[in-house]
Amino acid sequence: MLLFWAFTPISIAWIKEDFSLIFQVWLRYLSAALMLWSILLTKKSFRKDLQSFRLEKIYFFTRISAIAICTLMFQILYTRCFFLIPPGFGILLYQSQVIFSVLLGILFLKSERDLIRRPGTLAGIMIAIVGACLAIIFQSQGFSVVLNRGILFALSGAVFWALVGLELKIWIEGRLTPLFTVTIVFSLVAIFLLPAVIISSQNIIGNPGILKWLVLVVSGLLGIGGGQALYYYLLPKLGIITASSTQLLVPFLTGVFSFLLFGEKITLLQLIGGLLLLGGCQMVLQQKRKFLTIS
Repeated sequence: MLLFWAFTPISIAWIKEDFSLIFQVWLRYLSAALMLWSILLTKKSFRKDLQSFRLEKIYFFTRISAIAICTLMFQILYTRCFFLIPPGFGILLYQSQVIFSVLLGILFLKSERDLIRRPGTLAGIMIAIVGACLAIIFQSQGFSVVLNRGILFALSGAVFWALVGLELKIWIEGRLTPLFTVTIVFSLVAIFLLPAVIISSQNIIGNPGILKWLVLVVSGLLGIGGGQALYYYLLPKLGIITASSTQLLVPFLTGVFSFLLFGEKITLLQLIGGLLLLGGCQMVLQQKRKFLTIS
């Protein structure tokens, strides 16, 4: 899962001059959905899930559609940020989704509201915020406080991905299998984007060779179909805390790949900020784990 997710921002940055944003997102989700359907139809659980879906079709369709819309918003914002800022930096800021996940949980889940009263939770959130500010301010050799669009897209994408996790937990967890859910979500994302792809005349904006076409499709199969499907699968088994903790390793892998392919470098203060951001997120996750164990 980590390798798949680290591959996606690298692929976006590499082919951004050849394919439009909407076309990239659509083809990734289409290829991922087709792959997942080929797997889902061979599973014994498919009939049971389909029966459960039919019995409460209005409930499931409306909620899975909402999840698909949030997934679509996440992916558009997430993809757009790598058009504007380096992959290593963008994926680092995206880890703020851990903080957003906790805040959304506190806001919408009554069982988690006492979490914010734990000193360790507040300390972790503050450390993560300070780290994110350092990473943003010292993103170049100089001093800059400009919140460019790439930064805002990365943070906004993190909010929508945190919202996807919350919706899955509240509406779907334990009622449908992860494979069935993610297949329907990906299919709806591809369907929702199809009119924009048809209408647009600027889907292919460069001169991609066969290698870049292959990278685009493979990033859909691995980064979307593999990475996100594994996330849906692991979320009910490991819980959002462990799954989110694992994601904190993605910036390291992405940074290595980005340095090797694009020569992306970070300043010392930006490195310190990144470590504080990841450390603060981990503190919050540890506090949530302790809280859930006690409760």
